[in-house]
Amino acid sequence: MSYIVYDLETSGLEPLWNVPLQAALIHCDDNLVPLSELSLRCRLPAHIVPAPGALLTTGIGPAQLEQAPMSSTEMLTAIAKALSAWAPSTVIGYNTIRFDEEMLRHAFFTHLLPPYATQLGGHRRADLLTMTRAVAMLEPSAITVPVGPTGKPSFKLGDICRANGIALAEHEAHDALGDTRATMALFRHLRQIAPATVAMMLSLADKAIPNRLLAGGEVLLLGGAAKLTPVVGVVANPTVATSWATVDLTIDPASYLDGSADEVTKLMSGPGPRPIRLVRTNAQPILLAYAQGCNALPPEQRDEALYHERAARIRDHAGFRSSVAVAMANRFADREPSPYPEASLYGGGFLSNEDARLSARWNASPWEDRPAIAAQFTDERLKAFANRLMLLEAPQSMSPVAWQKGQAWLRERLTTDAEVPWLTLQGALRQVAELRAGLAEDEVSKHAHLDEIERWLRQRSQYFQLAA
Repeated sequence: MSYIVYDLETSGLEPLWNVPLQAALIHCDDNLVPLSELSLRCRLPAHIVPAPGALLTTGIGPAQLEQAPMSSTEMLTAIAKALSAWAPSTVIGYNTIRFDEEMLRHAFFTHLLPPYATQLGGHRRADLLTMTRAVAMLEPSAITVPVGPTGKPSFKLGDICRANGIALAEHEAHDALGDTRATMALFRHLRQIAPATVAMMLSLADKAIPNRLLAGGEVLLLGGAAKLTPVVGVVANPTVATSWATVDLTIDPASYLDGSADEVTKLMSGPGPRPIRLVRTNAQPILLAYAQGCNALPPEQRDEALYHERAARIRDHAGFRSSVAVAMANRFADREPSPYPEASLYGGGFLSNEDARLSARWNASPWEDRPAIAAQFTDERLKAFANRLMLLEAPQSMSPVAWQKGQAWLRERLTTDAEVPWLTLQGALRQVAELRAGLAEDEVSKHAHLDEIERWLRQRSQYFQLAA
């Protein structure tokens, strides 16, 4: 199978309220020989305020945000087309499943593109950070994990690369293409030094494999950020088949087996030790048979007989399994739906086939035809996104009344004093002040960068004050 190695640089860290600003994708064959390459940059959409900390980290200035060659819609459309054209592939990056994937998924959603594009057409998802952690746990002598400033192991891409002889200078980091090439180099390195672990982890990118392991009822090892834990699969979420409950076998089940569904819920998220751990089988979990990795456990935790006995007690307790299933199904039942369409990808239901078809038609049509298509959406979220995109990218396609409403929305979005989940202009100015206070006086270039960001934010604020 081929691979799509990718990386994003974004306007901030919250996927719901930010967008990719840079993207790099390299399509390569099974031997990691590049077949095609994309390196893209887009302009910042007018309704988004970039996080000053993100700009300081990437070195991107306001002028670059406004002068990039593509609009956000154009860049995201190019990414979606590449993902479709290069299917089926294993889509892989460094920390992509937790971050880049979520950023891309929400950006696709708000731009009327298929949100789950990395899982369509036979694609599988893998994460090189997870694979690096697996190698560090199972074959620690094969890889060098550096110690960070806090005294803890650092799994940052640049630190891992430099510690293992892969060139990635500081000025190349946080550039989408530089990070993508470094990710490819690290992937090649891991395949050479730990082929068995890498092959196992790539198999786990197929959700059927972890699903089958967890359904078998055997003692398994589940990897976290730093260690392996003996577990047994209990039950799949009745409403989300790719979410499984497992039980930590180092904890005596006598303390929780007879608990009610409410008590079981607390075992998932309450304070103290959490016997129940949830596993996303479509997110390449580190999951293996006990015999495959027990040598990586501390000697005091290699009590296989005890784990098998506890696993048997859990398997035989139908009431516990039932309580776990109920707890999983009801875990977020009382969560209030968000009033903002951006926050409704997971809680607002899947798009209908007809709205998905209309979305594809909307993106393929000239701007002057899009208002009529947008009016046909049955999903109010899509109508809101379509109106927003027309305002931001083709205001000439809107009626005067719709344009005026859009301008009022944009002004409120950027300048509101209300408590909102996104970053406003005033909120960004406060962050600039906080960042400046944390810099040393001799960090001249960073102070100059913050000055540039502050001037731009104040100009934007003044513009909307005059337009009010």
